[in-house]
Amino acid sequence: MEVVYEILMDSGLKFAFLLVVGALIYSALILFKPQQALKVNAKFNSWFSTEKVDSAVDKHINTNEWILKNRWWIGSLFLVGAGITFKYLIKDFDANQFIALVIQPSTKSSQALIEILIVSIHWFLIFTSGAGMLACLAFLINPGAFQRFSNKLDTHYSTESIKEEADTVYTAVDDWVMKYHTIIGLVLFFGSTYLMVLLGAMLI
Repeated sequence: MEVVYEILMDSGLKFAFLLVVGALIYSALILFKPQQALKVNAKFNSWFSTEKVDSAVDKHINTNEWILKNRWWIGSLFLVGAGITFKYLIKDFDANQFIALVIQPSTKSSQALIEILIVSIHWFLIFTSGAGMLACLAFLINPGAFQRFSNKLDTHYSTESIKEEADTVYTAVDDWVMKYHTIIGLVLFFGSTYLMVLLGAMLI
């Protein structure tokens, strides 16, 4: 393992050295050729831009039409599943047996708490499966009601406003860097030089 750690450490130092060299070159551009640095920054931003995913994220996909078109087999499938679940919870499920075989509490106090929890979950699942059966029946018999209910639940979330705010922030930062490019370039240049010397000494 020591050999592996040495290899990883050496590779990490070399990678960090390359990054510092890149930072040194970019800081020199900011200091001496700020417009060229701005072009490099714009190119870098285009590689990581949200423009490429905007159309996919903001695309509105409506599944209601497909569900309504195939409502008989979809509704029947969910109705059967809800019915089987309801029947199992009402007739076949034994809370005490489940606790004894699966959970196996060690103390009487934990036994009481677990019984309360399991019984509560049991009746909650009975309620939800029963409601699911009624919902499936309503969906099969009256699909229009499902459509109206679904339309109330549907909400379109757009990333456009968030993207505009982010682009505004990035533009403001770029303008600020260009305005004070001499000071920022000097700070980055000396900082990158210091790190490059330090990493070079560690690699030698």
